[in-house]
Formats: sequence, structure tokens, C-alpha cells
Amino acid sequence: MLQHRSITASRNVFFCMNPYRKSVINTLFRCFLSVACYTLSLSQLWQKLSSAVRDFNLFPSTTPSTDEHHLRNQRISTRIFIILLTLSLTALISYISLINVTQTIYINSPTITQYSQLYSTYPQTLTCACTQVSISYDKFLQVNYKLHQICASIFVTNYWISYFTNARGTATLNGDDFRASGSFIFQALNAFCQLSNQTISNRLIQFYSSQYVTVSVTPLEVFQSQTQAFVSQFISSTANNFILSLLIIRNTTQSNGLLAGQLTNYGLYRQSNNYVTSSSYSYNNCSCASSATCSYQFPIYDSKNSKVIFTVPGIYIGCYIIEALLQSNLQCFYNKTCINQVQSYFTKYLSMNLTTLDSSLLIQFGMNSTMQELVDELMVEEWNSSTIYDGYYNECQPSKCSYSYQTKNDAIYIITTLIGLVGGLITVLKLTVPRLIKMMRRKKQIITPQMGKL
Repeated sequence: MLQHRSITASRNVFFCMNPYRKSVINTLFRCFLSVACYTLSLSQLWQKLSSAVRDFNLFPSTTPSTDEHHLRNQRISTRIFIILLTLSLTALISYISLINVTQTIYINSPTITQYSQLYSTYPQTLTCACTQVSISYDKFLQVNYKLHQICASIFVTNYWISYFTNARGTATLNGDDFRASGSFIFQALNAFCQLSNQTISNRLIQFYSSQYVTVSVTPLEVFQSQTQAFVSQFISSTANNFILSLLIIRNTTQSNGLLAGQLTNYGLYRQSNNYVTSSSYSYNNCSCASSATCSYQFPIYDSKNSKVIFTVPGIYIGCYIIEALLQSNLQCFYNKTCINQVQSYFTKYLSMNLTTLDSSLLIQFGMNSTMQELVDELMVEEWNSSTIYDGYYNECQPSKCSYSYQTKNDAIYIITTLIGLVGGLITVLKLTVPRLIKMMRRKKQIITPQMGKL
């Protein structure tokens, strides 16, 4: 009776406990049950998964079979198939991802700015086809030249040339006196200036009409080097042709012994019987009959006793005016003192203010450069050429440009390539793996009994 009451009392105590403690106990109890259930479900899931993997078969028989040997072959074939497929796909993905591929980009009608930017980035692969293949030089090339300053000076003008006639007075002068024959030197000098200028102008017309043929756009650096070569060839060929023509004339004149218009190479004498004879002149023991280049420095004589009172520095007189001029130089005309000295032998009242040549303007030549050296260079002190790349590009009018570069395959390409290959790979593996496994296990069955007998 007492025991029953104590039990009843304890139950009453339990049920009269704090509701919070009661909920905690219930929660713990439920957690214990859930953990036990979760462990049990994991164990069952693992058993099912293991069984499914063990019994997984991609090569079942057309009719269900209970032969354990055949089932074993099919399971082994399935595992080998999955392994080989995984390895093959891994190898393909690695290969396709790592190999370099060439990507080609096309641009329609690019501007010269776009072309320059593309060329700076892809100089080796950029190609732009020209719409117009043949282009005249005058569209992209300009050649300018500056003749020697003597050609723009007063010394080649009619004013200076006529000065010799007007300022020498009425005195009787020797034929080789500078005041008598010096005008011929400057007339010849003027002729060389005009002839050089005319030759260059005519050749430039031909040069500009030449055609530059190009299938694709030429890069700026290459284009500039090519145009400089064109200009250099033009200058050298023009000078060579000019020199050759002049040389032919000089040799023809000398070899035929032609009489100089100023009678500086032969003298004509009338005999008593009205016959006219000729006699060659000599200059410094050099006979004009044997050489056309005989010459000596241009003298100025004293009109009273025919003695040489001055020789013009750098200026020569000889068998032919042209030959003497080619041996002369212009050093006297850079010097104000020399010019004044020459003028002092002319009449005082016709003296003129002459501007000397400026030595600071000399670029290619020097003050002592001979006229032969000037003529060999077409009397040109300086050549200037300019290349107009924009003009060339606009005439070329590229309709399309293409460039290529090395890159890796992107994810889309890799996926599409694998999709294209995986079907064939699966088919090959499905045909070969089961047969290989079947053949290998059959050999094993044959060899094993034989080994047991041994």
C-alpha cells in the first residue's frame, strides 16, 4: 500500500515537472530516434547503391540470361567501357583545350586609321587587297629640287652678261681678255642652268606617270623605303642620261675638230692668194688640235702694253668655252673683294652693285667645287621628296582586310567538338570492348585447366 503510493507520488512529480524540461526531454528522444533512422537509411542506401553499381550492365543479352559467366562478362565490359570512355573524353578535352588554333578575322572597307592600328598589332598576318592595283606616282609622291644658287643669281642674267659689252669701254682688248670673252662663260653657265632645269622637269613628267603596281596594301615603312628607292633611281638615271648626252656632244665636237664660234681653238688667216687657212691655238703648251680641254686661268690685260695685270680666280679660258667652264669654279663670286677687283677693270661709270654668293647656302657643293661637279649633279644643290601615304591608301581602296592570330579553343567549341566525337567513340567502344572481354576470358578458361593439370 505504501509502495503504491510512492510510485503514484513519483508519477505525479514527473507530470508536475516544469513544462520546459519536459519539452527538452521529448526533443532529445525524437533526435535519438531520427539519428537511428538516418543511420539505418544510410546503411540501406549504401547497400542498394553498391548492389546497383555491382550489377550495373550496359551490355545485357537480348533475352534475359541467368548464366553467371555471361553476366560477369557483361559487368566487366561495362566497367571497362566506362573507364575507357572517361579516359578518352578526358584526353580529348585536354587536347582540344591546350592546342593552339589560328583565328582569322575579316574587316570590310577599313579606314587608314583602322589599318594602322591593325598593322601595329598584327604586322605579320594583316592582308588588305587593293581594289585599284595600278597607281600613278603623282598620287602619292612629290619630288622637289633646288638648283645651285648661281642659277638664281645676277651672274646668269642678261643684265650681267650685257654688262661686259657696255662697261668695257672703247679700249681694244685681246680676244682672251676676261672683259672681252667673259660674257661667253656666263652665257654657257646660264645655258647649263636652264638645260638642267628643263631636263629635270621633263623627266619628272615621265616619272609621275609611272605606275606603282601592288595587289595588297603596302605597310608604311616598306612603302617609304620603296618610294625612296624610286626617287634615288630617278635622280641617278636622270643625271647619268644628262651626263652621257653631254659627253657624246663633247666627244663629237672634239673628234671632228669643229671650229668654236668664238675662235678660241683655231685661228683663221687669209692668205695673199685669197685662200683661208687655219691654225690651232695652244694654251700652256697644250694644242687644241690634240685636246679640247686645253685651258688656262682667265687673264685681264693692261690695254697699254698687253701685260697680264690680273687673273680671275677659278675661271678658265681654253679651246672651247664649255670645256673651260667645266674646269672652272665659282670661288671668286663668294668673295666681295674679288668681285670688286674684277669690276675695277671695267669703266667706272658703269660699275654695278653685285651680291656675292652665300656660302651658308651650300649643302652638297663647296666654294671650290668645279662646274663639272655641279653639272654631274644636274646643278642641283638639294633634293627633297615627300611620300603621301594617305593618297596611296585612298587610291588603293582596300575593300576587305583579314588578319589571324593564335588562340585556344573556347568552351563552346570544345563542347560542340565533344558532342560530335562522343557518338562515334561510344559506338567504337560498344563494338570492341565486349568482344575483347569475351575473348580474353575464354582464353583464361582454356589456360586455367591446363595449368591445373601441370
